[in-house]
Amino acid sequence: MKEQYLTEIELPVWADPQGDVILEKSRDYCYLYFDCWLEKELWINEEVTWADYIGKITFNNAWAVKSLDIEFYDIYPKEESIYKSSICRVENSLWLEEMTMKRSKTYKEWLSWDERIYKHFHFSGHDNYFDIIAENYKVEKILKKDIKHYENLWTQ
Repeated sequence: MKEQYLTEIELPVWADPQGDVILEKSRDYCYLYFDCWLEKELWINEEVTWADYIGKITFNNAWAVKSLDIEFYDIYPKEESIYKSSICRVENSLWLEEMTMKRSKTYKEWLSWDERIYKHFHFSGHDNYFDIIAENYKVEKILKKDIKHYENLWTQ
């Protein structure tokens, strides 16, 4: 059996490492939302300064999600973390393998009509994490002034 490990992928935004992460998932979409910090050179008086936007990760063709409110994850990167903010891909994922087999029991022919290559992504908040099986993802910024749903969570 191959060892599972994380491959770190840098995010284009700086996710607040102490902040909460919100998952929004239905059959048709999967989003993660999180507060962001400004780049260090933009901090006021050398103190952490929150950005006027939140980060949003949209997962394409996500079909499995799990979450746990715990600080530590039991799969580790092979190397030290090099990015201030990242999402990880779980290599040799046992969960992806397990979910693929489970889906195959229900939809015996799904691999013949769905030729997408799915990956196991991992995103950590503070004291919680999310694992998502999806084809891919994109990251974007949403201005806090434009947020309607979770506005009370992002006001500092």
